[in-house]
Amino acid sequence: MNYAILRTAKLKTMGNIGGSLAHNYRTIETPNADPNLTPKNHHSVATPEAVKQAIKDRLPEKRRADAVLCIEYLITASPEWEGWGKSQEVEFFKRSSQWLMDKHGAENVAGVSIHRDINTPQLVAYVVPIDQRGKLNCKDFLGGRVKLNQMQTDFANTVTDLGLTRGKEGSKAKHTSIKAYYHDINHARDFSITTVAPKPEMFESKARYGEKVSAAVIEQIEPTVKAANSILMDYEKARTDKSVAEASYDTLKKRVEPYLVAIQGLNQEEIARVNGAMQLERRIIVVERNNTR
Repeated sequence: MNYAILRTAKLKTMGNIGGSLAHNYRTIETPNADPNLTPKNHHSVATPEAVKQAIKDRLPEKRRADAVLCIEYLITASPEWEGWGKSQEVEFFKRSSQWLMDKHGAENVAGVSIHRDINTPQLVAYVVPIDQRGKLNCKDFLGGRVKLNQMQTDFANTVTDLGLTRGKEGSKAKHTSIKAYYHDINHARDFSITTVAPKPEMFESKARYGEKVSAAVIEQIEPTVKAANSILMDYEKARTDKSVAEASYDTLKKRVEPYLVAIQGLNQEEIARVNGAMQLERRIIVVERNNTR
């Protein structure tokens, strides 16, 4: 049986949103994605910065400090579904996008992406949870098991004629390709870290800016590893692999610590100089390694 799959994630800070967008737009390395197929991905908004700005434009000025700023939707179907690569796939994603706009209002859907560079295509959407009163209210959409179950049912009903059905209610199963996530874990040591430093604010101290840069670096390396780890936790047989995932994540954090120390207290221009020096040194090492072979 083939299932329609709908998952959500709550993003509470602009840093969380930026980290998710970096993964979504492939500005950080994504081990389970084929870079040769990445050009086939489709984004309704050209850049992650534009999506972030669209989210900011919809956020009310007055909101709780711990409010959910954005809901990240992930929509896909069973890997075995026969509709992949056919007209049914196009219709599936078209209906998924329309379902999101009908549920939240088109003005609150900040960006929609379709990934075709992974084993099973998927749609990722960023939605600002504005309720009918114009308030930021994630609970109105995702609050409680009853609402979540009804949402899953409503979505499945929109695509049932495409040969897809709703997953079993209450099931903890994740209908996804676990092979891709094992690939993430096994190749975690191969991740390369590309960081984008945030812009300093006026009158911002060097210490405060250094903390902000450190947080941004960590947030940009977390998404893929956390995603893999969260999937593995749902498989009891993968408990051993979960420990591998955690160890890999700790290794990544340790690898980035020297960079964080190096840029602490530096302004944007100085950070660019550090990055340039690191790239030059890397090229020298590669040349020396090749010459010794």
